[in-house]
Amino acid sequence: MNDADAIIIGSGHNGLACAMMLADAGWRVLVVEKAKKPGGASKTGEITLPGFHHDLYATNIGLFLGSQIYGKFQKELHEHGLDIAVSDKPFSSVFPDGDGIGVYQDEQKTMDEFRRISEVDAEAWKQLVQEFKEVCPYLLPLMQMPLPSWTALRQVMKLYRSLGYKKSLELAKTFLQSPRHFAESRFQSEKVRALFIPWAFHLDFGPDVSAGASFPFIEPPMDHMNGMALTKGGISNLIDSMIRVVEDKGGQVILGRDVEKVITDKGRAVGVQLGDGEKLYARRGVVANVTPTQLVARLLDKEDLPSHYVRKGRSYRYGPGTMMVHLALDGPLEWKSGEEYSQFCYVHIAPYVQDVSQTYTDAINGTLPASPMLVVGQQTAVDPTRAPEGKHTLWVQVRAVPAHPHKDALGDIQPADWEHIKEQYADRVIDKLAQYAPNIKKLILARTTLSPRDLEKDNPNLVGGDSVAGSHHADQNYLFRPIPGWSRYKTPVKNLYMVGAATWPGGGMNATSGYLLAKELL
Repeated sequence: MNDADAIIIGSGHNGLACAMMLADAGWRVLVVEKAKKPGGASKTGEITLPGFHHDLYATNIGLFLGSQIYGKFQKELHEHGLDIAVSDKPFSSVFPDGDGIGVYQDEQKTMDEFRRISEVDAEAWKQLVQEFKEVCPYLLPLMQMPLPSWTALRQVMKLYRSLGYKKSLELAKTFLQSPRHFAESRFQSEKVRALFIPWAFHLDFGPDVSAGASFPFIEPPMDHMNGMALTKGGISNLIDSMIRVVEDKGGQVILGRDVEKVITDKGRAVGVQLGDGEKLYARRGVVANVTPTQLVARLLDKEDLPSHYVRKGRSYRYGPGTMMVHLALDGPLEWKSGEEYSQFCYVHIAPYVQDVSQTYTDAINGTLPASPMLVVGQQTAVDPTRAPEGKHTLWVQVRAVPAHPHKDALGDIQPADWEHIKEQYADRVIDKLAQYAPNIKKLILARTTLSPRDLEKDNPNLVGGDSVAGSHHADQNYLFRPIPGWSRYKTPVKNLYMVGAATWPGGGMNATSGYLLAKELL
């Protein structure tokens, strides 16, 4: 007897995307989630004060809105409660001298910002946007195709024929550049360069890591063109709408039940065993929205897998950790850089390339950075429904910090388990923020700090607080993700599949792996 056609381990958005597709095709789908709240790294909670709705981790849904799953189920998702708020002031960077640079959806405003800093860099920005517009009709679909595949190869050839030999070489060169080289080769001003570096650091690319320029090349022009999109009321509303689509099609989502083991029979996945011993069986397969380390170390016996797969799964590499500081505020921040900055969805505080470089070096060497990069999310400036009238939430992503601190760059914090030092380090974060927004401390009504350990405890995919579930460096990305030879969501165990941020195309709300696997299964 079978409990479902497919059992999906984990309710992250890729697992739910897969469930939507399979249920739509008539499969009996069962999603089993360890946590009591679905969504993986996409959750909203009233974690400071009642009425203040904070996106705990992920918040930007721009990639999701460009995904195949949204294209297919857009009408149903909105019928089930999804609503979108878009900021026409997507991101900015601020600097110690009280200056800042903002990128708007408005082309003229953005050009004026760059011209105020550098006429040469304004023209360079214009050229970058033009380059992106030329390649995005070919490049973005490529990032939604399985690797390797004939489909992807044909797309590369389309891109090549469109751009020609020289431009294709330049694009390849760009993708191989470090973020620093990308910024320095295009822009003259230190401030303009600093506008791009944080985007690489949203993943795990320090300024001097090769092949880290792809995100700074793609994200700033894309946000400029489309604005930055959030889920109205919080990202959990997106997850809830996906679950309702699954349930409408006969699927089921079970929360608060931990999958302890994948059940195999003669080299084939046939079901799962839960923590309480209950066994659930699947007729067609098991889909694990997990990382390879979980798969080889927890969910399967090593006898079920080839030794080389176990070895590579155990050596899957994670990036530096992330801390989240959530604040309930009595009003908007007053930025030294100007009143306009309280309206930007993201404000990056790096402030310069060398600061991010030092932070990255410290974090990967186990040192608490003296001045970590801050991604300040002002969601209530875009979506006022997230807080009581006149009040605000503040979402501060602290990038990056070590998973296991051994030293403090300033010598002020005695290294210990994160549970004992996270509030001290959060104080350092607030002190840094106060240098750019001096009224921050008098506005704080409540604060909740989530350390790297808290991230992993809530979501086992975020090992060491790595918010994107595994390094995206070149040797663990593209067709090498998660394990060379296994980039198309299969595993050595027949009928056992893997999706999520640990698989191609990696982190972010792209919903691609879940969609592509479902297409393959169907």
